[in-house]
Amino acid sequence: MMVLPSLQSLTFTRSTPFYVSLVVLVLAFYLCAPRFTTVKQRSWILTTISSAIMSIASLPLAWDFLSSSFDLMSVQRSNMWTYCASRFFQAYLIADITLGLMHYRSKVNILTGWIHHSVYVFIVEYSIRKNWSYIFCLCAVMEIPTFVLASASLNPRLRSDTLFAITFFSTRIALHLALCTSLIARRAEVTDGSLGPGIIMACIFPLHAFWFSGCVKGFIRRNESKRMVEEDTRASAELARVLDLPLTTVTEHTISPSGSPHASIYISPRSSGFSRRRSALRLAVRQRWDQFSLSRAGRRIDEVHRRLRAVLPMREFVYEYVGLERGGTGQRPIVGDEYVRASSPSPSLSSSLMVS
Repeated sequence: MMVLPSLQSLTFTRSTPFYVSLVVLVLAFYLCAPRFTTVKQRSWILTTISSAIMSIASLPLAWDFLSSSFDLMSVQRSNMWTYCASRFFQAYLIADITLGLMHYRSKVNILTGWIHHSVYVFIVEYSIRKNWSYIFCLCAVMEIPTFVLASASLNPRLRSDTLFAITFFSTRIALHLALCTSLIARRAEVTDGSLGPGIIMACIFPLHAFWFSGCVKGFIRRNESKRMVEEDTRASAELARVLDLPLTTVTEHTISPSGSPHASIYISPRSSGFSRRRSALRLAVRQRWDQFSLSRAGRRIDEVHRRLRAVLPMREFVYEYVGLERGGTGQRPIVGDEYVRASSPSPSLSSSLMVS
């Protein structure tokens, strides 16, 4: 077991760690802020520093807890290490709210900003006054996923959704449940029979579970989007191979954004695979039609039909001339003078037939 300095070894006032931490955090922010251009990155500077320090501070106590098979009685009690770490976290909460109001107000919301920070200031103070700072410092191991997330926010190349999910589940779900159970089951030895720490842990757990469910849903949503893009790519490749079209042409038109020239046939990510393939086939046929100038040939054929209809006599006149009026069934036969009149073609019709 790693023995940490005792609380009696403090040679300064109890408020010194808080003020020193506050000054260091403010200076660190102003030194690091010029390196980051966006407001979002600047809002994560203090969180990155705090989560890194609190994660490191919790490691000795987390080792005691895990190596003793989740026995809180084996964890060393409050000392200078846990006290300074707790005061540092209080300083971070106040510094983050203060600097946030001045430099990244849009990133300080009600729940994760004002409510979260204010509540935790009193939770830390409560644990210090009850001499339970070691419990809070042990729980600070849950800052590891926060450090993973904060690092990725400052540098997107460090992003790892898998690492974040693993650390989040290990600390804020599994370890949280173990700590909560131990605090309630062994409250007589650990907290002198008080249910306070156990109730606080139980109240925080639903929030962690809600965040983790959002993390899992994000994984599923990204995997679905990735799978649909892969299906689009395979369908486009198959269509290009069958119709002998360039793959880039088919892909460009089948997954083009709404601002593209072919926005009318844009395929939504939510559409089914059948509708995507149908739209891609329709586009390919249209391109093939244009490629062989079939549309121009169709227009020429229509023009020839129009000219022929203008030159040739109407079909009704022809039927009448040969004695086969349209719809003649059910009519009486033509006899006598009527036959002679019906058999005599009009001059215009005769001339048209002679010309033809």
